[in-house]
Amino acid sequence: MAAFSELIKNFDKIRDYIRDFYIYGFKTRNDFKQKSNRSYDNEKRRIESYLRGYIKQSYTKSGKQTVINLDSSKIKSNPLYAAWKSKSFTANDIMLHFYLLDILKKEKSCTVLMLTNKISEKSGKVFDNQTVRLKCVEYEKEGILVSEKIGRLVYYSLATLTYSGLNFKYLGDAINFFSEASYFGEIGSYIIDNSGIGGNVFSYKHHYLVHTLEGTVLYETLLAMESGQRVKIKAWAPKSKAFNEYIIVPLKILISSVTGRRYLCFYSERENRFGTLRLDSIKSVKILDTYGNYAEMKIKLENNLDKVWGVGFGGRSRIEGIKVVLYIDEEREKYIIERIIKERRSGSIEKIGTNTFVYTNICFDASEMAPWIKTFIGRVIYLECTNPFVKNRFSGDLAEMYKMYFDDSI
Repeated sequence: MAAFSELIKNFDKIRDYIRDFYIYGFKTRNDFKQKSNRSYDNEKRRIESYLRGYIKQSYTKSGKQTVINLDSSKIKSNPLYAAWKSKSFTANDIMLHFYLLDILKKEKSCTVLMLTNKISEKSGKVFDNQTVRLKCVEYEKEGILVSEKIGRLVYYSLATLTYSGLNFKYLGDAINFFSEASYFGEIGSYIIDNSGIGGNVFSYKHHYLVHTLEGTVLYETLLAMESGQRVKIKAWAPKSKAFNEYIIVPLKILISSVTGRRYLCFYSERENRFGTLRLDSIKSVKILDTYGNYAEMKIKLENNLDKVWGVGFGGRSRIEGIKVVLYIDEEREKYIIERIIKERRSGSIEKIGTNTFVYTNICFDASEMAPWIKTFIGRVIYLECTNPFVKNRFSGDLAEMYKMYFDDSI
């Protein structure tokens, strides 16, 4: 039987488990049906070792639930970065790493055959050319090595590191802030671990720790966007409760100012429309070919974003109109009017009578406005919408609330 190890080869697996524990937090052992119970136990033990002190357990009718419980306002450094620092390695990985860097520092550039012979001479161990070639290709992808083809031969040399000689200690506060507040903050966390930078002096009211689990997905997506390429993504579909594959054109990353969730805004050639997917629902991204009309599609998206209230681009009707008549005391509640003006987005507000105002808007998905409109309950005189579902849902919610508070028979 293989011994349990805290180290992992594939980050995607541990990412899925951490996401389920942290984001959802209501699953029991029996709900993890993708793998065996032994796999679940091993991943759970790894997470507990990475996040010791943040694991909470509770008992329900369904069984024992394991939850990652983090109070972001009290955390100076994102504990989820630990999962990035747990990659496994073999004795050959370590040996090749140091021999490659040592040889190329002295020889400047070598072919794979030259490197293989020199490594074998120094280590007394025979390596085959393919093993060394794969390691060189891996390090070139990581930016450690660069290659140059001369005739039929490929020569490898050390990449020039632009930050060489930089004293990170004098950038302590900047790096600490970057590691917690910026995209790919795990890079800052690595620098902090290896540079002797002092503790973090910052604290955060809204600290979206889970964003680090989306790092690889975001990176691949941004690469595709930079080059104007299509991607094939595998994403979780809640309705079918399975991972589906889509070929799309990624265009923009949207971030909710309310929840902090990040969304990929894309164009689907198959459906001839724009759409969005939550980044935390995407399992993998594969970059495909270049999309010829990328710049044109970006312009079309920007021209349509003013009709997006949240992240939805609507259903079959595409464009929906909404009208809300509000009672607002002009003398004592001017702040309400100011708030609507500030938050109205593409909508407009107009006075139609004494203490009576009408707010109108045209957007792709009027149902996304419902939570905002509900903040004015007690002032809503009536609501109209071209999508009957929005009006019926609003009225139904009010009826349910009335029953909860005023129906004595309940």
